Amino acid sequence: MDEFDEFDDFNDLEAEPPPRPSLANRFAMVLMQPEKLARALGANPAWFPVALLVALGTAGIIAVLPAELWEAQIEASGQPGTDAAVMITRIVAPLGTFIVMLLTPIVISAVTALVFIFMRGDDATYRQHLSVVSHAMIIILIGTALSAPLQARAGTLEAGLTLGTFFPFLPEGFLLTFLSQISLFGLWAIVVTGIGLAALDPRRRAGPTTAVLMALQLILALSCASMAAAFSPDF
Repeated sequence: MDEFDEFDDFNDLEAEPPPRPSLANRFAMVLMQPEKLARALGANPAWFPVALLVALGTAGIIAVLPAELWEAQIEASGQPGTDAAVMITRIVAPLGTFIVMLLTPIVISAVTALVFIFMRGDDATYRQHLSVVSHAMIIILIGTALSAPLQARAGTLEAGLTLGTFFPFLPEGFLLTFLSQISLFGLWAIVVTGIGLAALDPRRRAGPTTAVLMALQLILALSCASMAAAFSPDF
C-alpha cells in the first residue's frame, strides 16, 4: 500500500501527516511521479525551500550569462552598451529574476485557488496549491538551464525553446510573437500542475484541470502579443 493511500481527506487536521519525500526525491518525482508527489504534498504541504532553490538557481543561471549577451540586449533596446551599463545589468537582472521567481508561485497559486477552489469548489487549500505550483516550477528551472546555452550562442535572450521555434518561416508579427510567448517547458509545467492540482481532490481529473490551465496560458500569451503589437513600431 502506498504510504499516502490512507489520506483520503488531505484537510483532516486530526490526522498526523506522513513524512514528505526528501527535497532531492521531490525534484525527481516532479519529472517522473507528479501525481504521487502531489498526494504527498496534499497530506503534508511544503513550498518555501523548493521555491527558494528554484529562484536562486534561475538567478544563478542569469548571473553567468556572458557580458556580450547583455551588451547586445542593451543595444537592441536602443541604449549604448557601455561597460557600466553591462555591469549594472548583470547585477540587476539576477536580482530581479530572483524576486520574480520567488513571487511567481505565490501569484499563480492565488489564481488557481480562485479558479479551482472558490469557483469550481475543489476540496483543497491555498497552501496545497502553493506546494504543487512551487514544485512544478522546477521544470521552469530546467528549461532556463537548457535555454541559456542557446541564448549565449544566438547572442540574444529571445532565443529559447518555444512554440515559435517550430515556425522559423513565419514573418515577424503578431502570430510569431504569440507562439514565442508559449515555452515548451512552460507547457510541461502546466501539465504537471494540472496533474498535481487534480490529485488534491479525488473528485477531479487531470485532463479538465490541465485544459483550464492551458486556456489561462493562451490568454496570457495573447495579452502579451497584443501589448507587443500595440507598442512596437515593427508591427
